[in-house]
Amino acid sequence: MKRLVVFDFDWSLIDNNSDVWIFEQLSKELAEKIVELRKKIQWTDLMHQGVTRQQIESALTKIPFDPAMIEALKIIKRGKGEIIILSDANTEFIDIILKAYGVRDLVSFIISNPANWDEDGRLHVKRLISPEDSPHKCENQCSVNICKGRELVNYLSLHPDGFNQIFYVGDSLNDFCPATKMSRNDTFLVRKGFKLEKFLASSKNELKPRIVYWQDAEDFLNAILLEFK
Repeated sequence: MKRLVVFDFDWSLIDNNSDVWIFEQLSKELAEKIVELRKKIQWTDLMHQGVTRQQIESALTKIPFDPAMIEALKIIKRGKGEIIILSDANTEFIDIILKAYGVRDLVSFIISNPANWDEDGRLHVKRLISPEDSPHKCENQCSVNICKGRELVNYLSLHPDGFNQIFYVGDSLNDFCPATKMSRNDTFLVRKGFKLEKFLASSKNELKPRIVYWQDAEDFLNAILLEFK
């Protein structure tokens, strides 16, 4: 049976927000300014001015990544599940963190805001959907730079044989959209205590996939063990 497991990254696969973590580790004063600026400017446009590559990579290797979540990834892979990441973070941060914890080879594909280093060691992060592109016009609560529902559909279109079952793991409002593209045979793994759980509690939208709520990495691991025996 072909099974696809899609992870959001920040606060879903890892136990922090990778963008915020960098500023908190390297400059708490700048972190406070960034939070204030975020109210006015798209988050991805604010990233990483004047911080060196070595500083960024060093800080990212220390971000919380629960061993139970790492074990869950290994169990999914042993159970022949395909793992991808669909995130509003950025490709470079995700890649660095996965490599630091020795699990990059478990992830087949990363869909996120593209990032690259220039010859002076500066990181440049672009929106997945740039300001020059046509807006996605999604009716769900997606960020302007990414519609996760559309990205999931696009990924599935590249696999014409399809998957027997899809699992989606998320915590944020923009993780709701992919669930609207899923079937009754699929599972939506929602983290407790975050915006997505609160939204679902008040939403009148009826989703097709089964919803499983999880509190922490140990809770998530137990849920995975039931599915990938």
